[in-house]
Amino acid sequence: MFILVKKMPGMKKGKELKVNTLKNYNIKYGCVDNWDAKAVYINLSCWAELKEDFDLDYFRIIRDIDKQIRQSLYKKINNSIFLNERTIVDFDIRESGIKFGKRSFANCEITLYTKNNIPVNSELLRPLLDDITNYILKDIFEKSKYFNFYKRKK
Repeated sequence: MFILVKKMPGMKKGKELKVNTLKNYNIKYGCVDNWDAKAVYINLSCWAELKEDFDLDYFRIIRDIDKQIRQSLYKKINNSIFLNERTIVDFDIRESGIKFGKRSFANCEITLYTKNNIPVNSELLRPLLDDITNYILKDIFEKSKYFNFYKRKK
């Protein structure tokens, strides 16, 4: 059920919702224009710490995690709500700062384009975003061979 609200001049267009369901991640959902929500985003941020003192190509590992996120997302996405071909995933950890015993900031932003301009805070979209987020965190982040993830730096 949707409630139509008349847009008043000077009102903010964007909307961002913080989600505090998982202990090791900072999660936000949002959109740039909630009145005409063509796209919504999921922002996952955390601190990554190496599990062991690996001597590997971290650029390759980060690209592989990005690819795994995309693949998991395509499995989980609801094609009746989202445009699968216009999905954007941006996973970022600075590989130059990755050292054993030190946490590095990790950020993942997923942009999903909706078919019917559904507001991010609607009763229809919120459970779908929760489901996608939980799936990616459990399927990729929690099963990582290289990193443990934390909400804070220390």
